[in-house]
Amino acid sequence: MTNRPDRQLVGRWGVAVLIGVLVGALAGCGPAATRSDDANALGSVSDHLDDSSSAVATAELAVRARAAGRLPAVTADVAVGDAAETATGAVHGIGTLVLSTADAERVRDDALAAASGAVGPVAAARTWLGGPSSSADDVLRALDDAAGALDEASGAVRHVEWARTAP
Repeated sequence: MTNRPDRQLVGRWGVAVLIGVLVGALAGCGPAATRSDDANALGSVSDHLDDSSSAVATAELAVRARAAGRLPAVTADVAVGDAAETATGAVHGIGTLVLSTADAERVRDDALAAASGAVGPVAAARTWLGGPSSSADDVLRALDDAAGALDEASGAVRHVEWARTAP
């Protein structure tokens, strides 16, 4: 003879546990989870902007050192080649982030524009290193402009991050 009351009790507990798990999962998708996800994504935007800024700084140093005759062409080319890869990787990284609020999306879009704008001057630096047909001033000016745009975007990200964590 089977013990039906015990099976019904186990079945009811199983349903209760399943409902509890589903409610917990849904609660994890609420506003607090969104804020946390945006905070993590904004942290990633900031990291990618740092990478892009590093790429611009590397290109600038290589151009300055090469123009002054203190760095062999091959060494400068390798350094700026790596910087170009870093700059394009930063653009890709920022472009793949999904945010849930309008402020965070706006900051991400501005950061993406700044990081994208840095790729061209870094590539131009590499081209210049391959055969400087003019002075380094134009290349350095473009790199300086890119660095300024990246600094501005980084400041905007920090401002939004701070506003999100302020009480």
